[in-house]
Amino acid sequence: MKIVSVMVNFAVIFVWLACAFPSQASEDQGYVGAKQCKKCHQEHFLGWKTTLHPYKFQDATPSAVVGDFSKNNHLVVDGKPVSMHEKDGKYFITAYGPDGKEHTYPVKYLIGGIWKQLYVTEFPNGELHILPAMWIVEKQKWTKCKYWHKTVYQVSCTGCHNTGSRLNYDSATGTYNTTWADKGVACEACHGPGRKHVNAAIKGGDVHETIVNPARIPDSRRAAMVCGACHNRGTSADGKFGYPVGYLPGGHLDFKFTSKPKLHPDDTSKANRQQYIDWKKSGHARAGVLCWDCHFTHSKGKANKAQTKLPGNSLCVSCHTVEDHGVHGIHSYNNCIGCHMPALGKRGVKGDVHSHQFRVISPADTVRAGGLAKQPNSCNQCHYHSKDDPGTLLKVLEQVKAQGRERKRFY
Repeated sequence: MKIVSVMVNFAVIFVWLACAFPSQASEDQGYVGAKQCKKCHQEHFLGWKTTLHPYKFQDATPSAVVGDFSKNNHLVVDGKPVSMHEKDGKYFITAYGPDGKEHTYPVKYLIGGIWKQLYVTEFPNGELHILPAMWIVEKQKWTKCKYWHKTVYQVSCTGCHNTGSRLNYDSATGTYNTTWADKGVACEACHGPGRKHVNAAIKGGDVHETIVNPARIPDSRRAAMVCGACHNRGTSADGKFGYPVGYLPGGHLDFKFTSKPKLHPDDTSKANRQQYIDWKKSGHARAGVLCWDCHFTHSKGKANKAQTKLPGNSLCVSCHTVEDHGVHGIHSYNNCIGCHMPALGKRGVKGDVHSHQFRVISPADTVRAGGLAKQPNSCNQCHYHSKDDPGTLLKVLEQVKAQGRERKRFY
């Protein structure tokens, strides 16, 4: 079957895009790319390369593809066959396209690869589209990707998966010539465009005043917006893009983006990419504890893929003192994450995203919501209690709390 070389007429979409795109989409805002940063900041550059950010969007090379394109390579999506194959180091997905006909699409780019991996093709007019099959790493299997046909990557994704995106959309021809300073999430995504900074270094100017260091922003909420620009879910201020068009690090995110989270009944997140939404509701936010107080930004992290500065609960007890009695004495009092950061959301598989509100989700919330299908909680998230009745667990908790209050009367 020949590789697709024709494109369905998207005239209606073209008209909409011509009206939707702001001028910033094609302006040169002064991005220089991470390789330029490396010249002076080699240690930070090499550390950043060990994190997940550089690989949020990359070329489809044999070393980067994690999906099985040779053996377990067939799927049925909406009643229609989808197949994946590799030839001469190139990757292809055969599926039914927007025109209702079967085509073989070359995979040009990849998204992710730790929890799941999505596969991106380029249409003849330059539009990028996420193909209908995605690979779930934990389960080692293919599953349906809902974005096919519906999502133009440049409109919904590029602002957070790429750095220094220039859409270069030509409304007269309905074509793109999209470019990026970096394909993944690189230095300037968090520090802002670097051209003035580079020029200052060359000419002996003030290098500190020409670049943004989020850690030096005095307003903790404004500082956290640098992370919140992407660890968020919603639309641009005009509702036309899936990312905050026009936002730059150090600016005010609220004026450029409208959060539209997917929430459980108790207001906790049930989807990926909502860590900032959670954090804003937390005691950490009120106290000014920021993302990088817990997470490394320029290095891999300590014994975990979350890039935290200490592994597991060791990080929590480095700041919090916990006494081994009452509720904290039910199990190990070091199980901070299990209770205060329950895995309630979904990235690749159900329960692989932890809550960042840092509060215990009580079985009482489940009882009020009408069951676990509507509202998970910290206790039932534990495999030991996964099949227990939430009402029974609530009674146990109430008894333990009562015993703790009674104990305090005497000590």
